[in-house]
Amino acid sequence: MNTQTTQVKADLIQIAQDLLYATKVKKTYNEYLEVLRNVPLAELKTALNTPEKQLSFWINVYNAFIQIEFAKTPNHKPKDFFTRKCIPIANTIISFDFIEHGILRRSKFKYSLGYFNKLFPNKMEKMLRVKKVDYRIHFALNCGAKSCPPIAFYSPEKIHTQLYLATASYLENESIYHSEDNKVEIAKLMLWFKGDFGGKKGVLTMLRKFNIIPQESKPQITYRTYDWTLVLDNFS
Repeated sequence: MNTQTTQVKADLIQIAQDLLYATKVKKTYNEYLEVLRNVPLAELKTALNTPEKQLSFWINVYNAFIQIEFAKTPNHKPKDFFTRKCIPIANTIISFDFIEHGILRRSKFKYSLGYFNKLFPNKMEKMLRVKKVDYRIHFALNCGAKSCPPIAFYSPEKIHTQLYLATASYLENESIYHSEDNKVEIAKLMLWFKGDFGGKKGVLTMLRKFNIIPQESKPQITYRTYDWTLVLDNFS
């Protein structure tokens, strides 16, 4: 019994990685979809029993389905792209927003800049959501836009190192510090999810931590225009 349960946990983590890899190399991935579609919800919760497993599994699943769904409509993005239910998991169909704002952001209201929770998250969301929001997810989730971070293959064993590197790389590429004016330009997503970063104070602390701004500085923050140009296959 215990052996079988352990195998289920290991398989689901691997399935998410394999699904993402299949989208990269253009392999068929129906077998992975079947596993994800049919896994019982209770088994999924048991398999994702650590923050590291939750983060790596859901980031890989999100990024994989972005590639899958955009490939179906390569010339445009439907208006309901992120809210439309299109991801078969645990005998139900969920949306990108369900993964990002429900599970990984712990039931945050999408348009509250990260400051307010949803009033009535459903049972599945409450079962699967993380206990604490890790702001680094915003530098790992790829929504198919040019300004998104590149796609990596996340694993529970390396997730913290991988997220640290992803954050460092994104901030370096998307931030510009103007010492003469004491201003810093940063990615627009840090405005959209400001509360996840701890507000303005948290953003500045993060920028100092990753050596984007001098340690003692308190620069004026401006936000760069987000480039929504579709870019698929942006693997690191």
